[in-house]
Amino acid sequence: MQDWDTLRYVLAIVREGGLSGAARALGVNHATVSRQLDKAEAAAGTQLFTRLATGLVPTGAGQEAAQRAAAMEAEVLALDLALAARDERATGKLTVTVPPLITASGFAEDVAAYRKTYPGVDLRILGDNQILDLHRREADIAIRVSSDPAESLWGRAVTQQRAGWFATSGFIERHAAALRGDGTAVPVISFTGWADPVPKGLLQNLPGSVVALTTDDMVSAVALAETGAAMVRMPHFLGARHAMLGRVPGLPLVDYLPIWILTHPDLRRVPRVAEFMRIAGEGFAARRPLYLGSD
Repeated sequence: MQDWDTLRYVLAIVREGGLSGAARALGVNHATVSRQLDKAEAAAGTQLFTRLATGLVPTGAGQEAAQRAAAMEAEVLALDLALAARDERATGKLTVTVPPLITASGFAEDVAAYRKTYPGVDLRILGDNQILDLHRREADIAIRVSSDPAESLWGRAVTQQRAGWFATSGFIERHAAALRGDGTAVPVISFTGWADPVPKGLLQNLPGSVVALTTDDMVSAVALAETGAAMVRMPHFLGARHAMLGRVPGLPLVDYLPIWILTHPDLRRVPRVAEFMRIAGEGFAARRPLYLGSD
């Protein structure tokens, strides 16, 4: 069995743990993956997966097929990168992945400026919080909010960030005494990713802070804060541009994760990649006061 198109389905099933996950990863439907698996097993003349109630488990033959497929994928990607690196034109396809909230911070204007200067580039913006793999060419450029981006990527931190506490004017008025430090309860929105339900720094300023609710999503948190039920900590750029929310008085801004712009090292000199990184990097730098705020 030497058909790469079939083998890539086997590799996806192993990586994703089943037909449904493989279908999502490959952008096809469940029936297509099942059909390709049947084709692969027929070509191999042996069973590549054991069908269990809990899912598919690769047999020894399946594991070997997946390993060989991974090696073939690496060669295909290496060739793709080598050919892209030879492209001296500011044309072709360019895929950029960016967290959706960052787009609203002014990044959309960077994209518009790039499109105006390089209309020949087929530009694709993937607004997703999922970390796409630049080594597998799921994207060419990644805008990431991180303290520790992958060491194997090339790029730089384009701006530091700070975060602050924001709430509606009605909330601030109702809790004015508590915000002045009288010790009464101040409801806050907590995030599942926080080490402490209420940040220690906030408790030092407002010992009466209590969790009103917990979420794992900033969009949900902002929507809840808009009701006036609680205050929320968010990146300064997001709060500063929000019409319904304002900075909670008396609470300092705190350091937040920096914003990086990254690409695969082999693509850093490709004109369409280098120019996008330049334009976006200059845009982020110009907006640095928005990301940092002022005390």
